[in-house]
Amino acid sequence: MGLMNKLVEVFPTRPLKVMKLKQEGSFHQIRRLLAAIILFVLAIFLGIRNYPGLIDDYKISRNPVVVNYDVEGTCRAKRAVDNCSVKITTDTGQVIKRDYTFIGGKKGNYQVVTIASADDPSLVTIDLAIENMRTVFVATTGLIIALLFVAWMSLGCFLRTHRMIKVINEINGQKLTPVIVPIKLVTYGKTITALYRANNAQGVSAKYAANFNKGSNGGPVIIGDMTRNKCNALAVVGENNSVPILLDQNFTRCDFTYNEMQALKEALS
Repeated sequence: MGLMNKLVEVFPTRPLKVMKLKQEGSFHQIRRLLAAIILFVLAIFLGIRNYPGLIDDYKISRNPVVVNYDVEGTCRAKRAVDNCSVKITTDTGQVIKRDYTFIGGKKGNYQVVTIASADDPSLVTIDLAIENMRTVFVATTGLIIALLFVAWMSLGCFLRTHRMIKVINEINGQKLTPVIVPIKLVTYGKTITALYRANNAQGVSAKYAANFNKGSNGGPVIIGDMTRNKCNALAVVGENNSVPILLDQNFTRCDFTYNEMQALKEALS
C-alpha cells in the first residue's frame, strides 16, 4: 500500500481545528513587519545622510581649488568607521556644516585642507572627503542594498505567513485531507521556515510560508529525501480551499487525539 493510501486510511474523518504555530502568532508577525519598516527607514536615512554630501563632493572634485578656510570638527570612531562633524568658516564669515563618514578608523587627529569648487564657490569640502568619496559611496550603497534586501525578505515572510494564516482561518473546523507538498526549507536560528507555492481560491499561484520552532514543534513532516534544502512535506487541505497547510512533526497543528497522532506516525514510519 502506498504512503498516501496509508495516510488517508488513518486520517481522521471528523472536522478538525487548525491552529497557528508559535512562530506564526501575532507577536512574531508584528516583529517581522516592524523589522521591515525599521530597516527600510534606516536605509532611507543612510541615503539622505550620505548621498547629498557625496554629490557635492563629486561636483567639487570636477574642478577643485584649495582655499584657506578655518576648520573645526570632532570625530567619533566606531571600529573601522569614523563619523565626523565639521564646521567650515569661509573668509566671508559663512559657516558651512558637513557630516562625513570615513572608512579606516584612524587614531588621532585628521590633518585636512579645505577645497572649494571653482565653478561654484559655495560648494566647500575637505580634501579627505574627496579622497574617500568612492570608498564611502561604495560602502554606503552596499549597506543600503543589504538593508533593503533584509527588509524585503522580512516583509516577504510576513506576507507569505499572512496568506497562510488566512487559509487557516478559512479551513478551521472543516474536514481535512492529507496531501504531500514540495517545499524549500530556510533556517534562521531556531526558526525553520518552509516556503512553497499553491494556487489560491482564485486559481492564482501564490507563495506561502509556514514557520516552525525547532524546540517546540520540530519542523515540518518531511516525506522522503532532502536535496539542497528542497523536499516534500505532509500537509492538509480543507474542503473549500486547495491551499495546503503544513503539519508539524509533533502534530500540534490540528487537534488530533493521541490515538490519531500515533496512527499517523505509524503510517509514516
